[in-house]
Amino acid sequence: MTACVGECLREYFALRVEMASVVDAAGQPGERHTGLIHSILARSEERLAATIDARAEDLGGDLRRLEIMFKLFVQLYLAHTPEVPPERRTAAYPAMARRWTNYQAAVAERVAKDDRADTKPTDDREDLQEDSARA
Repeated sequence: MTACVGECLREYFALRVEMASVVDAAGQPGERHTGLIHSILARSEERLAATIDARAEDLGGDLRRLEIMFKLFVQLYLAHTPEVPPERRTAAYPAMARRWTNYQAAVAERVAKDDRADTKPTDDREDLQEDSARA
């Protein structure tokens, strides 16, 4: 989305500069221009803002869904995973570090795979089997 917004803004500002440069705007500083080009630019601004707002709203819904899923996952984990006893914590840290490194590598690999496919994954069962075999 960031790349899309950036490209839209670059195109918008390039067009705005190009179109506005051919107009000799008479009037007092700070007054709203009412010429044809300025009206076209104002409508373009409104459409761009509406498009960005709609996309941001969609992403906000996805983000809320992910947040709820993450909270539920943490609650599930905390409810069903016993706490490590104090006498075993020192030995548990190396295993935690190894598992964290494996997790980060799996995430990076999955993101790269999805980027190459340029699609959202629809079924993660195969990936989960591969990841659990690696761990």
